[in-house]
Amino acid sequence: MQNIFLMTSLSLNEAIEWRIPIWGPAVSSAFERAVPLIPPNAKVLEVGYNTGMMSCYMAVQYGWHIVGYDITDSSRLKAEENARRYGLKGIIDFRLCSPNATLSIKGLYDAIFIKSVLYHISDKEIYRNWLDWLYSVLKDGGVIIAIENGKGGMFDRFYRKIIKRSRWANFLLFDRWTEQEFQQRFRKVDVRYFGRFSQFFTFLPKVCWLIRMLEDKFCPPSADNCFIASIIARK
Repeated sequence: MQNIFLMTSLSLNEAIEWRIPIWGPAVSSAFERAVPLIPPNAKVLEVGYNTGMMSCYMAVQYGWHIVGYDITDSSRLKAEENARRYGLKGIIDFRLCSPNATLSIKGLYDAIFIKSVLYHISDKEIYRNWLDWLYSVLKDGGVIIAIENGKGGMFDRFYRKIIKRSRWANFLLFDRWTEQEFQQRFRKVDVRYFGRFSQFFTFLPKVCWLIRMLEDKFCPPSADNCFIASIIARK
């Protein structure tokens, strides 16, 4: 459903901002599966809105009423700037919370959007607490749209740990364990996996697309070997 009072357009790729050839298909897949399950004029929570572009996209494209939380004032200022740019001032509610207060946020939402947040968690009990909280702020029948960084294969893990030296390389990136944690809480969980080798070629979009087609056919990504997991979970 288009939001008729908006006089601007915003593409999904503009909202994604980052490594579009691999993240674009994952996010697009999530919306294709989730939107039919979400009512018109839905109240939607975005956890970790960053620049606010995805909140703006959801408001423009679907007419959803967005409440977003992030932990930095710089994110809030940038998000509000983007909301003004797209004619959404006063329509999207960008809020701040401290990192330790996130799980105390109350409310009931028709849907939750969360992207590249859960992989920052390193402790299994904390991960479970996050999933319990997400479940608690969903209405009955509500939907979580979660797009998370996957554990990846040997090359991904080597690159993150040895070359990039990312502090989150050994954190709880999406894998079979995290998928099972979703399944234990939500009555229906649909996960699609993206990127086994194609993520290394995002600087060549056509090559990335071709490799993604080939890997999907001959060696498809899985829970324990994917760059991105695109998750739809229904309460």
